[in-house]
Amino acid sequence: MAKKQERSAELLAASHATHNGVFITGASSLEVKEDVLPSELFSDDYIICASLGNCRCASDGKAIKQFTSHARVPNDATQVALGHETVQMVVQAPEVTGLQAGDLVFVTPGHSAQPVNPDTFELDIDNGILPSLGYSYRYLGGLRQFNAVPVKAIAYVKSQGFGNLFNPIKNTQNISIASLAHAEPYACCYGTNKHLFTFDSNGDFLYGVPAKARLAYLGGTARMAMINVTIVAEAADEDLPELILITGSKRKLEEMEDFLLIKQLRDRGVQVVLIDRSDPDIVSKLTEHGRPHIVWTNFASQDLYDQATAIIERGGNINNYAGASDPAIGFSMPIDAFKADSFTDEAKTMIHAAHHTLGLNDFKRESGVKKDGVCRFIGFAGQEERLQAYVDALPDSVQIVHDAGDINASNIIAEAERYDDVFIAGSGDAAAQAYADNEEALARGAAVMFVDGDCTIFVRSRLSHYTTRHQICGPNVPWFMTNTSEPHADDMALHAAKPTNFDWMVRGVVGLKDALSMMDAVEAAAPFGSFFTFAELPNLPYVEVSAQAFKDAAEKADDGQTKQALNDAAAVLEKENDTWSASAERALYAAYGVPYPLDLE
Repeated sequence: MAKKQERSAELLAASHATHNGVFITGASSLEVKEDVLPSELFSDDYIICASLGNCRCASDGKAIKQFTSHARVPNDATQVALGHETVQMVVQAPEVTGLQAGDLVFVTPGHSAQPVNPDTFELDIDNGILPSLGYSYRYLGGLRQFNAVPVKAIAYVKSQGFGNLFNPIKNTQNISIASLAHAEPYACCYGTNKHLFTFDSNGDFLYGVPAKARLAYLGGTARMAMINVTIVAEAADEDLPELILITGSKRKLEEMEDFLLIKQLRDRGVQVVLIDRSDPDIVSKLTEHGRPHIVWTNFASQDLYDQATAIIERGGNINNYAGASDPAIGFSMPIDAFKADSFTDEAKTMIHAAHHTLGLNDFKRESGVKKDGVCRFIGFAGQEERLQAYVDALPDSVQIVHDAGDINASNIIAEAERYDDVFIAGSGDAAAQAYADNEEALARGAAVMFVDGDCTIFVRSRLSHYTTRHQICGPNVPWFMTNTSEPHADDMALHAAKPTNFDWMVRGVVGLKDALSMMDAVEAAAPFGSFFTFAELPNLPYVEVSAQAFKDAAEKADDGQTKQALNDAAAVLEKENDTWSASAERALYAAYGVPYPLDLE
C-alpha cells in the first residue's frame, strides 16, 4: 500500500503540470496536444486520475470523422479527449467518493441516457448530447495523461442506470494492463449478449444467448466479434451453442483457423464454420446448417444488413452491433398481416405485445405500453370505434395523440416531442411511410406496433442504434432487434474481479506521443486485433507485437532507454511465442524506469 500511495503522490504532483493528450480537434482531425488541468479542478468537487493507457476502439473512428455531428460530441467542442477503453489510477479523491489515492479503476464510459449538457448534466433536448468517456470532454479521456471527473457525476451516472462510475480493479495477478483495458469492450459484448432476447414456448422473455443455439457473426473477424465469441466460449459445455458461423475476408479466416479459441470450441463439440464474405453463395452457406437464432452485424454496411435479414430464424434476434454512421442504411423487416376477431381483442393483443425495459439501461423487459408514456395512433382516421377500444384498454396514466375524430378520453394531448408507443393502422406503402415519417420522433426504448401489418418497413441502423434503440413489436413481427449495449458498470465489474485474458488479441503497442502513427497504420491496413497505448511510457514508438518487430524497432531507436526497452521486451516475446503479456510490459516499464502499476502494494 505504501508503494501505491507513494506513486499516486508523484502522479498527483505531475498532474498539475502541462502534459500530453490525444484530442479530436475537428472533423477527421486528430492531434497530440499539450494541455493542463485548470487549478480549480484540484478541489473537493473533483476526482483526479492518471491514465495507465487506452486500447484503440474502432468506434472512435466515427467520432473522429464526424466530430460535432456525432451523437456524443458537444456541438460547440473545440477539442475532445479521446479514449474510452482505459485503465486509470486515482491520485486524488474526496472521502465522500469512497475512492482512495492509488486505487486502480475502470471508468464506466456511458454517462447519460438522455440528451444533456455534458458540463452541467442538465437536460437539454435541443442541444444536448449523450455524454460519454472519450467522446464528450476535454478533461476526461483515456488518451490524456491526467483526467478530472466532477464528483457529482458519480450520482448522476447511477441515476441514469449505468451503475458505478468507477469500478475498482480487484485482481491484477497474471494479467496485463492491455488485457485489463478490455473491460469496456468486454462489458459491451457481455451486455449485448445479456440484452439479447427471444421468446420461449410460453411467450415469456428468454434473455441472453440460448444454449445449443445457432449463432452468426457477420463481419465476425473484427476484434469485438472475437471478444464476444470469447465470452460465449466461457459457458459450460451444456450451454454452448451448437453452431457458430463467422464471415470475413479469406486472409483473416485462414489466420483464424489457428486461433486456440476456435480449436477449443471445436474440441468441445461446437461446429465452427468460417465463410468467405466474398462467396457469391454466402446466404446459402449461412443457412445450410439451419437458420441462425442470433445474428450479430459486426460491420455497418447495407450488404451485411441484407444478409442478416435474409438468414435470421423466425422469432430470432438481430443485434445491430455496429451502428451505421450513414443514416440511409438499415434493415428491411417484412411485417405479416394481422386481424383479430374484434377491436377489443386486437387492442388487448397489440398492447400486450408492446414491451419496454423496466428502467434506464435495464435489460429486463415488461409487456405492455410504457405506463407513464405517450402513445401515438396513426392511420386511425375514420375508425373511432377501433381507436376507442385501444383507449379503453390503456392505463389512465398514458397520454394519447391520435389522428381520429372524437374519442372518449381525458388524457388526450395535441402532440408531443417524443413518443413511447406508436400504433400504426393500415398496410403496404402507407404504413411503411408512416413509420419512416415518425422514426425520428421515437423516444429512447420506444415500441412500434403495426395493427394491420402486411407491409415491409425499413429500420434505419443509425437511429435504432444511437438515438432511440426502439423495438418493433407485435405477433406479426418476424424477428426482433437489439443493439450494442451501453457498457454497464456491473458488467465491467465482472472483468475487474475476474479479468479475461485478451493478450492473444494484442497486435501492437505504442507510447502516447506516437499514438497517431498507430492509429494511421491500423486505419490503413485494418489488421485484426487490439492496439494499446501506454500513457506512462510516452516515448515508446509504435511497434507490432513480435520479437522481430521489437528488435527491428530497437535498431532504429534514437535513445538508449527506448533501445533497451524494445530489446528487453523482444527477449520476453521470444520466450512467449510472440504473445503479449504482463512480463513484456514489466520489461518496458523497468527499462524506462517507471514503476509497474500492477505490482504496487
